[in-house]
Amino acid sequence: MTRPPHRTTKNTTRDPPPASDAGSARSTANRKARDERKEAHLRGIMDRYTEQFRAVGNQDAPSVARKVHIAIDDVLERDRKESANSGNIRCRKGCAHCCHGPVEIWPHEAALLLETARAAGMELDQARLERQSQYTMDTWRQQPAADRACGFLGGDGRCKVYEFRPNACRKLLVVTDPALCDADKHPPASVGRWFSWEAEILESAALEVFGAALMPRSLLAELRAETLDAKAQSRKENHK
Repeated sequence: MTRPPHRTTKNTTRDPPPASDAGSARSTANRKARDERKEAHLRGIMDRYTEQFRAVGNQDAPSVARKVHIAIDDVLERDRKESANSGNIRCRKGCAHCCHGPVEIWPHEAALLLETARAAGMELDQARLERQSQYTMDTWRQQPAADRACGFLGGDGRCKVYEFRPNACRKLLVVTDPALCDADKHPPASVGRWFSWEAEILESAALEVFGAALMPRSLLAELRAETLDAKAQSRKENHK
């Protein structure tokens, strides 16, 4: 009787990956999971602030600005207490290089700034606001040096409306020598900033809900709106 030919069975079982490869895969998966959780957490914060701001958007503009300023101050105070390097923040009264750059604000902040200026008897230089409004975030430094300064910056280098300054100013905190903030002498990359991510998200939500514009344009828009309101009120009075 003829014996059947011997057949060799092919071994299809794969060797397990080296321990180093398995560890690398787990590390990548864990990192991805952490990133996804962080993104979901940050998105949740953004959604929460967006919902809050939409709910109050039609209320008295200066009052809304005050409430949002209190909210970001609370976040900054909390995060500074929890941050190991917040003690390195170098911002002080009189270091005003940042007050010569473009600043985005929202309409409610513009209304609060004008209200504050009037209460303090301050006259805004509307001619300079008009000149500044011709420039963008990218072209701001192309205007004459004398025109770059914020209209609320005092001759002593101090902010005239410090307690009512915009969120953009409140959250801008540096941990390097303030002299490096002079953009005429040093590149922006030489400035080290201290960040509160929740404060950044809060401001992003405010700008998204309320609208964003550079300060000169926002102030001029508010002034024009007030002029139109005054004319409308005058016409009503004349028709009584």
